[in-house]
Amino acid sequence: MQQRHRDHGHERREHASRAAVSRGPANRDHPKREPAAADYQVVASGEQLARTLMSVGRTRPAAVIAWHPGMPENRIDVGRIAREVGDLADIYYLENGPESFRFAHALPAGAHVYGNAARVYSADLDWLRDVYRSPLRMAQTPRAAAIAEECIIEDVLNRVTAPPAVAAPQKPLEEKAGVVEAFASAGSRAIVELDGGQRCTIQRERVTPSVRLDWMLAVGQVVSGLHDPAAGTLDIGALKLVPRLTELYSSGDLVLALAEEVGAKAAILTLYPGSSWEVPVQRISSNPLDTADSLVTEGEVVVVRFLRVKGSVVLSLIDVDDDADVRGAPELLRGGTPWLQSGRHLVEAAQTVANADGSAAEGLSPVGPSVAGCLPAAEGHSVAVPRPPVKASAALISAQLALDTEKAEVARLQELVTAGSSAGPELLRLERELAALRGELELEHRHSAAGEEHVAGLAARNVRQLEDLRTLRARNREMQQALKRSRDDQSGAFATPDEQVRHDIYMTWARYIPAEDKPRFPLPAEFTIGQEFAASLYARTEQGAVAKALKTVVEVLTGLADRSSAREVHPLRVSEGGDAPQHQRDDGARCFRAAIEQGVASARRLHYWKALNGQVELSRIVLHDDFKP
Repeated sequence: MQQRHRDHGHERREHASRAAVSRGPANRDHPKREPAAADYQVVASGEQLARTLMSVGRTRPAAVIAWHPGMPENRIDVGRIAREVGDLADIYYLENGPESFRFAHALPAGAHVYGNAARVYSADLDWLRDVYRSPLRMAQTPRAAAIAEECIIEDVLNRVTAPPAVAAPQKPLEEKAGVVEAFASAGSRAIVELDGGQRCTIQRERVTPSVRLDWMLAVGQVVSGLHDPAAGTLDIGALKLVPRLTELYSSGDLVLALAEEVGAKAAILTLYPGSSWEVPVQRISSNPLDTADSLVTEGEVVVVRFLRVKGSVVLSLIDVDDDADVRGAPELLRGGTPWLQSGRHLVEAAQTVANADGSAAEGLSPVGPSVAGCLPAAEGHSVAVPRPPVKASAALISAQLALDTEKAEVARLQELVTAGSSAGPELLRLERELAALRGELELEHRHSAAGEEHVAGLAARNVRQLEDLRTLRARNREMQQALKRSRDDQSGAFATPDEQVRHDIYMTWARYIPAEDKPRFPLPAEFTIGQEFAASLYARTEQGAVAKALKTVVEVLTGLADRSSAREVHPLRVSEGGDAPQHQRDDGARCFRAAIEQGVASARRLHYWKALNGQVELSRIVLHDDFKP
């Protein structure tokens, strides 16, 4: 199916040129290479590649790097990817053309690659269920290609389940010490200067595959390990620490956690690798209408309360005080830095860079990768995680396919021109046809470039919106905590919840009923508060929810609700039938229902009893579908 290709120390990308090429039967227009390093496979059958990726039993992730013959300057450097992670993943190089179309046809919709782009396919096949688990890394510019390389390396490392086997050295390795100088390749490599002046690298996949090295080490930190001069690596496996919860935190501590997965009903929060806990939405918000993914963003570092309930670990985002002390996250390497820091999150930022100024500096940076495939969200420390990619428009894909077709036709005519040099008039006709096709090809190329620019703009806007959403979710949590603390402070002024309810009803009446109307709509001296009313009133934490309910209560107590069509006051019946009897107690009191909200999801209602003498008993605040008195 594939031809094995060996990368020969491929030179660093220059913005202007990949003009030097080597031609072969399955690899024409290939970048020129020098003698040898890491393997990748040139795809000869797109359909067979698709079957391989979808097969059960794969043990390694696979990276497919597509390249466009007509856009060599934007090509992703497959050689560099193979050198960095070729021992961890299967690397495939796919030319944009007939085989890439067959590859797309054999895969689920949206799971293919085209143009100058790449994608990593995990061995657990979760991308078959959700294609967004395998984000597409596109390269519309030379700088975007460098960014895509960083992100593909990061994607491979995030999908490695075990470190690769290491061949036993021919002679014992010597332990050496050195200083961390910089980080490279999206935090997957640390550059170390040894005491003797030599330089070597620490490889992330041989330490802790799920965590970036720049989240565990710091520039200037002294490290020691086994030096392999042949491979140019430093093995610091002996520095690994395994944190223990019993030694780290006590019940009630505020701690940092990373949101690994977030859904509507729960979030998976990680205290350190290997210690992840499912937190239901009830422990994220006390508002029954909230969902977990409306308050927590996947990849966000959040402050949680660590609890032990009957010996079990419980994490809660409720009752988290902004000004309280937060315990530091554990170190994962001896002498290293805490692996989590407040304000440092995992966010998708590659496409933002792709659409930004193209003047990225090359080389190494003391705070992260030189070509920032994954930019920081705060303080220069964030990395990329899979996010839903921006889909290319139908117009762009159509233009690219037309471009490929015209390119193939031009190549065919060029061969005919060469073969028919003595054909006379036929040659002249072919040359004219060739010139016309070249004009059409140039037009399609312009349309394609315009479409790619539009997609890049959409990608940048999507990244900004994701970051804005994360910020809004964090502010929403903070606001809910502040409102809850405000109510808690107020509740301490009353002996019972019923006293607080009566106080709040009176204050609402005083504010809501104008002074000239108070004699006509007085608050009754006698009304009763049911056992469940206070809890149902104060259960909602979002701003304005309690005030809305209190306003409805005042209208019911003063008789205004009976005159208001918005309140929809009506008897609460024992069933949904129109002729069903009204709920009635043994003392003769009858149950009524009034609307608190209209035209919103899960609108609330007020249930109350009215005795034979007209006295009101407030029963419960309920959701629209709750018909229990």
